[in-house]
Amino acid sequence: MGKSFVSKGKNIQEAVDVALQYLHTHQDEVDIVILENETRGLLGIGAKPAVVRVTIKDCELAESQPDLLTDPSVLLDLLNKLEQGMELSGSLAESADSEQTAEDAELHGKVWVRDGHIFCKEAPDVYPLVTPAVGMKLYINDELIEKTTVVSENFLIVVDIDEEVKEPEWELLLSEDKMSVKLKIIPGYRKRRRLKDMDPSSHIQLEIEEKTIPAIIETDPIMDKLKELGVVYGIDYVELAAACTSEHPGTFVIAEGSQPRRGKNGWFAPLNSTEIKKGLKERENGSVDYREIQEFPTVVPGQVIGSIEPPVEGVHGTTVTNELVPPPEVYPLHVREGKGISLVDEGKKIIATDAGHPEIVIKGQLAKISIIPKIVINKDVSLETGNVRYAGAVEIHGSVQDGMLVEAKGDVSIRTNMNRAKVTAGNSIIVHKNIISSQVSAGNRNIMNAEMAKLLGEIITQVKFMLGAIDQLSKVSAFKVASFSRTGLGPLIKILCDGKFKTFPPLVGTFIHKINSSAEWLDEEWIKLAEQMKRGFLMIHSAEFKSLEDLRNFIGSAEEVLVSSAGPANDVPCFIKGALVHNSLVYSSGDIHISGQGVYNSKLYAGGTVRIDGYVRGGDIYGEAGVVIGEAGARGGSETKISVGADGTIRIRHVLEDTLIQVGPRMHKFLVGASNVYARLNDKGDLQLH
Repeated sequence: MGKSFVSKGKNIQEAVDVALQYLHTHQDEVDIVILENETRGLLGIGAKPAVVRVTIKDCELAESQPDLLTDPSVLLDLLNKLEQGMELSGSLAESADSEQTAEDAELHGKVWVRDGHIFCKEAPDVYPLVTPAVGMKLYINDELIEKTTVVSENFLIVVDIDEEVKEPEWELLLSEDKMSVKLKIIPGYRKRRRLKDMDPSSHIQLEIEEKTIPAIIETDPIMDKLKELGVVYGIDYVELAAACTSEHPGTFVIAEGSQPRRGKNGWFAPLNSTEIKKGLKERENGSVDYREIQEFPTVVPGQVIGSIEPPVEGVHGTTVTNELVPPPEVYPLHVREGKGISLVDEGKKIIATDAGHPEIVIKGQLAKISIIPKIVINKDVSLETGNVRYAGAVEIHGSVQDGMLVEAKGDVSIRTNMNRAKVTAGNSIIVHKNIISSQVSAGNRNIMNAEMAKLLGEIITQVKFMLGAIDQLSKVSAFKVASFSRTGLGPLIKILCDGKFKTFPPLVGTFIHKINSSAEWLDEEWIKLAEQMKRGFLMIHSAEFKSLEDLRNFIGSAEEVLVSSAGPANDVPCFIKGALVHNSLVYSSGDIHISGQGVYNSKLYAGGTVRIDGYVRGGDIYGEAGVVIGEAGARGGSETKISVGADGTIRIRHVLEDTLIQVGPRMHKFLVGASNVYARLNDKGDLQLH
């Protein structure tokens, strides 16, 4: 056999041309064996050169070539020089001889790996050894090697490493309403494996290096499937490309229809604001005017209040399959004429026929519009004017004097003071100056009624159980309920309360105490009911309940009170605003704001928030949602108690000793003064102070 040369190139032809150049021969004078085909890789990544072995058919043609051409290591060095653009001068034998350096001597008896190929150099006293790695097939001279073996530079060494390929998976999901298409993908990949380069050694353990190359999903099959599903609208090609090249599993919205745009029902368009404006007003110098927090808009006869606008149709949407989606239907606004208004211009405009405050109540597509007239009193409410009872709003430019009464279903505004007077309002009350020894109540829905109703419901349940227990006892021959006809059921009720119904007396006691302490806010029926409970359940010698029928009648009366307390709530927000409160009772189903000096020895109850910018000296302050106070407590004076509901918070800038605070059921008394107090219940229901 003639001389051989192993070479590589970008492709097979280039590798052959390199070999022919070094052998100084032509292609028709050699035998060519392809050892490895070239691979292009993905986007140039993982490309591998072609490797061929070229052998001269007639050895005489290569007599001028040195025997070193049969040495693969020399050929490899020459090939590397060629790839690096180095010029080779002189004969091939001279070039080969020039490479016989001390470095070559160090390779004797060694084996190594370069660019995915195994090379070795023999030595008389050392045999290079190779151990195959797991996951590869090592062939030496076409024989499969599975253990450590000797290699020679004249051996044909081939390594076969399988590549792992996982094809990507995808699925199109068309929504039921055909408004979107989702592409669910599980990415695929190709794991490219090759021999890891290893430095020369007498024995090497072959290793495999691996690189994962993501598989790109072809878009054509997806587009064909979309066409099959009838998807022709709203395709997002950018999102589709992102999905097809994603390296992570996921679901991508690759097509979306256009949602129908909702139209607008007919509506009332006021010419001017008819809402009661609530909020702090800023002065020109930047300070806040706490005296002006509410404005009551009014109209005069003939004034246009607003117009009834027709409905506006919506816009159709489109599914991904190009089907129209109708928008929701729209409806006109129907107007029910209340007092003091008239519809003109074919019902399109509303004008006032009376002076007062426009009240607009809209439920669904039905509007009730009316005028609540407001009475204006340009002087004090006194014996000269008599008590004021009015169905609308009341504005008093003077004061409310001793013993006078003002009742209004709307708002009440008092420009000066209240002194030993009583004012109630369906909505809000503004007293621009002081509230002294007076009773003030705002809000039709009495929060105390709701609180009492909760306790009463529990009492009714307990009495029903008690009635059942007594009824069972009456059927026992040794026990006759009739024997209590003269003494009443008091002794029997006491026996039951000492045994099975131990929680009942405290419950009744709490109810009676709350009724007595809040009698000024409650209707007469609550007070009568509390008195009946006291005589029937707590005074055991009383003959209030003489028979089972009396207990049943009590349950019926209690349930009537309970039902009457559950009337509809007033949706109009209400509040009370004043400058100073002294020795008074103030109730609001909304908020209370005292913006002046503060509160002295008074009781304030708010269904919302109590805010007192100044001090609190003695008394009882309760705000269901929260309390904010500048300073609380009195040195050597009356006890000061600040309370909120379980979900409320207490904030006090400065608190004096002996002040009591309560959040829900948790209480705390300050033994020393404190500043910047913030109290609330934590998630465990414990009182937390900051």
